Amino acid sequence: MKRYGKLILFDTLAGLCFIGVILFGWLPGPGGVPLLLAGLGFLAVNHDWAERWMETIKVKGKSVKSIIFPPTPWIRHTYDVLSIVLFTLAVWAYITVTNRFLAAACIVLASLSFFVFLLNRERLDKLSTLFKKNKP
Repeated sequence: MKRYGKLILFDTLAGLCFIGVILFGWLPGPGGVPLLLAGLGFLAVNHDWAERWMETIKVKGKSVKSIIFPPTPWIRHTYDVLSIVLFTLAVWAYITVTNRFLAAACIVLASLSFFVFLLNRERLDKLSTLFKKNKP
């Protein structure tokens, strides 16, 4: 009974995540991608096929990241400059705009530019290893 309860719980959570993908997938920014990965992660607890899909996503995700952020210095500098400029413009626009929809778009734009800044030069990987080292 405990095994079936765990199966039903995690599959239900995965289904809710997939419904969230349908509802929020159209939004700008990451949209439903985190929900899709969370739903697949919930399914991977009990299903081998979902676990294989998660491993494939991890491997392919690293190769896509190396294509988007190549080790060429001028491309890395361009990403840094553009993300800082975009972040600054988004914050300025958020402060000056009065429309709530535009303010939300500014928040998404600032978040996206900050995320690009962290992904460039493997800053996010370095931060995660730093936090893992400091765990007691």
